Amino acid sequence: MALRAGVRLGARPLANGWSGRRALTVRVHASGAKSGDYVQVHYTGTLDDGSVFDSSREREPLDFIIGAGKVIKGFDTAVSGLTVGGKRKQRIEPKEAYGEKDPNAVISFPISQAPAGLEAGMKVQLSNGMVAAVDKVDKETVTLDLNHELAGKALTFDVELMKLVPSERLQKATFAAGCFWGPELAFQRVPGVLSTEVGYSNGEAQEPTYEEVCEGTTGHAEVVQVLYDPSEVSYDRLLEEFWGRHNPTQLNRQGNDVGTQYRSAIFTHTPEQLEAANKSKAAVQAKFKDPIVTVVEPINNYHSAEPYHQQYLARGGRFGKPQNPSKGCNDPIRCYG
Repeated sequence: MALRAGVRLGARPLANGWSGRRALTVRVHASGAKSGDYVQVHYTGTLDDGSVFDSSREREPLDFIIGAGKVIKGFDTAVSGLTVGGKRKQRIEPKEAYGEKDPNAVISFPISQAPAGLEAGMKVQLSNGMVAAVDKVDKETVTLDLNHELAGKALTFDVELMKLVPSERLQKATFAAGCFWGPELAFQRVPGVLSTEVGYSNGEAQEPTYEEVCEGTTGHAEVVQVLYDPSEVSYDRLLEEFWGRHNPTQLNRQGNDVGTQYRSAIFTHTPEQLEAANKSKAAVQAKFKDPIVTVVEPINNYHSAEPYHQQYLARGGRFGKPQNPSKGCNDPIRCYG
């Protein structure tokens, strides 16, 4: 079980320690974690009967941006105000956790439409990425419960803040280099990258889905968006990773993936990034005989991809074989799992 709805938490190895800016570190610690800050947190979650339903203590800390909606609201509250090394125990009512159970989220359908072998208590992943519990199976029907397994329950968390990067220091970078699964894993491995997210950018549709983007009708490109600490990794280093991950001379394709959604592009967040990206593109062109077709333009109309795409290869990919996202890892990347 995880704090992130819909998928089990797959903790991502992150950059270790601070950058050496001691004065800044002391000032940030004194103010405490606030909305918009990046944090790494260790936690243990218990129910009212004292049973532990989840803990990060035997894996990497949970990392997230406070207030970004990636964790339950009550967990944001539990962490807010803590300084690095600070601890807190907080009970969270259902309304700020996973809500009350919704009877409309329990659905039944003919057993003839279900895969063979379903039994009560099993967890299944639906085509939209949601996880459901098999509630009941009889000769005629299958009943699924789409409620979160902790819906209707109060949760108590013992939390400890392990790392904090203030919002004022965070920066984003966005790259399109073909299918977004492989590039995301590559950026996960770069020291100084705090987190990654795959999504769709610079298209026309307002609520693009994966299926629509794959059809090539929305104008969006598949992208990986990188959150990074510029005191630990430069934008130029991220550009190096981008150029090394794909062939920028292929127009609207990478390997067997063909379409505008697979175009090579750098979508910039600041004028400084735009200048650096164009300068980098000109420098890289000297290494290629054919012209580089990479588009460099400001980011526009970005949308996060569905949860089941996030950290896809690190979580196992198509074949259930997780690939190592550890910082500095140089294992070959199997692009589809």
